[in-house]
Amino acid sequence: MAADDLTLAQLRRELRHLVAIADSAERPKPDLINPPDHSMPGLEWRVDQQAPFASRPPLWVVRAVDEAETRDCVYVAQPDPYVIYDWERDLNFVSMQPSDARRLAMALLAAADRADHLAAGIPRLADRRRS
Repeated sequence: MAADDLTLAQLRRELRHLVAIADSAERPKPDLINPPDHSMPGLEWRVDQQAPFASRPPLWVVRAVDEAETRDCVYVAQPDPYVIYDWERDLNFVSMQPSDARRLAMALLAAADRADHLAAGIPRLADRRRS
């Protein structure tokens, strides 16, 4: 199919896909640096989730905390898209060992790659059933 035959929705979907690939090719810079007087001082990454059914885009928050007692873990807050949060007070963080956080990140990348292939109708050799 030529680019001239694509609908605006198809072009937008392809552009979102390309931006997502570019965003996952390099480690992102933190969105915030929480100061020493913050309840969780250190680096913070924020990821807005595409959720057209939500009143506001759910926000995933990932923190690497600088305090000596807690700096050996990664902290992740998974939002509920149906709840409006006060982002500084209402999030519940789950602590993860760095090795577990890396495994989760790689599993998310692998699952996103598979979903992209399935949506595009492109079979992958890795997805073939083994006999």
